[in-house]
Amino acid sequence: MEGRTSAGRAAIWLGLAGVYVGWGTTYLANHYALEAFPAFIMNGIRNLIAGLILYGFQRRRGARAPNAAMWKSALVVGFFMLCCGSGINVWAQGITFSGIASLLIGSTPLWMALLDIIISRRAKTPGPNRIAVLGIILGFVGIVLLVGPGHIMGAGVMVSPLGAAALLTGSFFWAAGSLKSRGAVFPPSRVLGSAMQMIAGGLCLIITGVLIGEPAEFSVRQVSPSAVLGFVYLVFIGSLFTFSVYTWLLGVAPTPLVATYAYVNPVVAVILGAIILNEPVSLRLVVASAMILAAVAVVTLSTTVKSRPSSQSRPDSK
Repeated sequence: MEGRTSAGRAAIWLGLAGVYVGWGTTYLANHYALEAFPAFIMNGIRNLIAGLILYGFQRRRGARAPNAAMWKSALVVGFFMLCCGSGINVWAQGITFSGIASLLIGSTPLWMALLDIIISRRAKTPGPNRIAVLGIILGFVGIVLLVGPGHIMGAGVMVSPLGAAALLTGSFFWAAGSLKSRGAVFPPSRVLGSAMQMIAGGLCLIITGVLIGEPAEFSVRQVSPSAVLGFVYLVFIGSLFTFSVYTWLLGVAPTPLVATYAYVNPVVAVILGAIILNEPVSLRLVVASAMILAAVAVVTLSTTVKSRPSSQSRPDSK
């Protein structure tokens, strides 16, 4: 494996392990945080805190202040990816097993490839190849198997139709926002641009949560130590630590290798859900998982999507 810089092989693999564990465990953290905190407001505050810390850090390092056009881009992309994407996905995790949620959210690369095909045909430009198309088909067949009628391959894992629909919708918006970010105007600093998206998207999430009445649902009595720890973990491990490592990896390791998080994180989430939360694991879940993850791997490795790092970041709960 040849890195893009002099970073050692051991350092790169250690960084990958950090991304696998950091983002793979956020589904578990979301499970506990959602026991006490409303989804949109909690997710908004989380992103706002992380974004402000990263923004301040980059500015202190000498990054130039972004202009109005950059903030407009951050607002548009942040609204699609974080408010419509991550916001809906986190809400859905309140009514869906964490392992299943991770698999459906992990299908985001399939949506990106599908949208890329539509855009390329309209623009009459080269799009994903035939292998990627087969991967998309395989992935959606796996999704149908996962969320289809309970008698398929035996019962054992019942998926909430509303939760599944919300997760797929949120993943679609995340993918749409990712593709939208291609032509967006952002600062040269990847971290600063992503921090701006977190700030703008976080504010959109908080406003959305207030508009749909989440404050009325919150009660201090529901707040438990596990919920607080889950929230703190999401801010500092899920966002700050893992995102920083991910950004570093993009500069020192081959992109296909870094992209393996898309099909490793769901495996981590499913295992933790089964061991810690006693979530059911059936033959149907195993087969559907294998199909979805294989499809994501095929699509990821067979397509070259020229997008900003922010469009691929933070898959923890998109």
